[in-house]
Amino acid sequence: MKKPTRRDYVRGVGAATIVGLAGCSGDGGDGGSDGGDGGSDGASTGDSGGSSDVTFDFWHIHGDELGETLSQFAQEFSEETDGVTVNAVNKDGYRQNLNQSLQASRAGDPPGVAQIFEIGTQLCLDSGAFTPIEQVIPDGAVDFDDLLPSVSSYYRIDDELNSMPFNSSNTIMLYNKTAFEEAGLDPEDPPRSLSGVRSAAETIVDQTDMEAGISWPNHSWMQIEQQFAKQDQVLLNKENGRAGRADKTYYNSEAGRNVYEWWKGMADDDLYLNPGIEAWSEARQAFLTGQVPMLWDSTSNMVSMKAGAEENGFELGSAYLPAPDGANNGVVIGGGSLWVPDALADEKKEAAGKFIAYMVQPEQQARWHRNSGYFPVSQGAVDQLESDGWFEENPDFRTAFDQLQDTKDSPATRGAVMGVFPEARSINTEISVSILNGDVGVEEGLSEMDTQVQETLSSYSGNYSGEE
Repeated sequence: MKKPTRRDYVRGVGAATIVGLAGCSGDGGDGGSDGGDGGSDGASTGDSGGSSDVTFDFWHIHGDELGETLSQFAQEFSEETDGVTVNAVNKDGYRQNLNQSLQASRAGDPPGVAQIFEIGTQLCLDSGAFTPIEQVIPDGAVDFDDLLPSVSSYYRIDDELNSMPFNSSNTIMLYNKTAFEEAGLDPEDPPRSLSGVRSAAETIVDQTDMEAGISWPNHSWMQIEQQFAKQDQVLLNKENGRAGRADKTYYNSEAGRNVYEWWKGMADDDLYLNPGIEAWSEARQAFLTGQVPMLWDSTSNMVSMKAGAEENGFELGSAYLPAPDGANNGVVIGGGSLWVPDALADEKKEAAGKFIAYMVQPEQQARWHRNSGYFPVSQGAVDQLESDGWFEENPDFRTAFDQLQDTKDSPATRGAVMGVFPEARSINTEISVSILNGDVGVEEGLSEMDTQVQETLSSYSGNYSGEE
């Protein structure tokens, strides 16, 4: 007789046991505790309930308004679900959250749910510390076919969805419509090619008092990962690491040279304002204060950027991320997903599955999108936003979603996976500084990226314990 699997057990639970999966709607509001304050440990149980009561932590990385939204989700789910209490706890950063989740699992005290960045996918798999999400979600609680294919395909490895997409984003270009109009450019026709960006930058710098034409933080996600996807170029061999462990990189490819030769030329001619390595805030401030008319940014920051543009007296525009030839092969997602530690007791794992199912229902995903700019991960949430007239009233929020929907499925747009992804990003950004400063040429710098990342791949053991 076949031994019952965890999936068989979850099927026995049934969708009928989930209370209030679609019971929360609306736009949020005031209230909710700060997700970074307090919270019980992952092994605690409710003090007021009986032995069947379950309490677990949801470890996330968001502060401020988004952290408050997650605290509200946890509180509302807890109020609507008998015998389950969820504490939302802000762990400050993705890498810290991943490492601390693994350390807590080894100590027998894991969180119930951990939010982990997309480039931690291979590290999570190599740790062996998490249960594939399809084995945790109660049967019928989530329509997996309703997940947007361009989102779910990133987290599906060897035909198994290992974590639940939650906060997904991509890179778009924000631009100052007011500055475009002042410079005599069509504010409704932003550039789609890198050469078009240069032309617009030259015109605006010449016709206005802006310092440079464009800025973005020196970050591999923008200048390599997104731009490679745009050009249908994989970053790694073996189908971007999805058909086996990659051992070769392609930084010094035509795709890489296309971007870096343009970028270096923009920097040499003072058309690119360099805010520094991963200097998100500095790049955004340069855009909001009128130093540059264009910014590459994550759609996840749309709410605050829209408010900032209004405060600074200009009209915000959003556009597809420009590519070397203006084509849109597609983009690769960023953001994070929800993982369930394997070390959880069955009753906690069952409760965690219910909570995750609640978090990705259309009502919650639509609310999360409105409060942030992260695009919904399911078609149902998109349909709800459409029927509410949200995108019609807020077209800038639609740009990232349209860009995602226009993405052609390929190994390049599914994104790379490797156990050394955080290190690879650091290598890319550091050598990018040398290229921009003229210490090395474009091809020499890109070749050095290949050498260093391939050496890191070669030395990676294929195991990950959460220790630095």
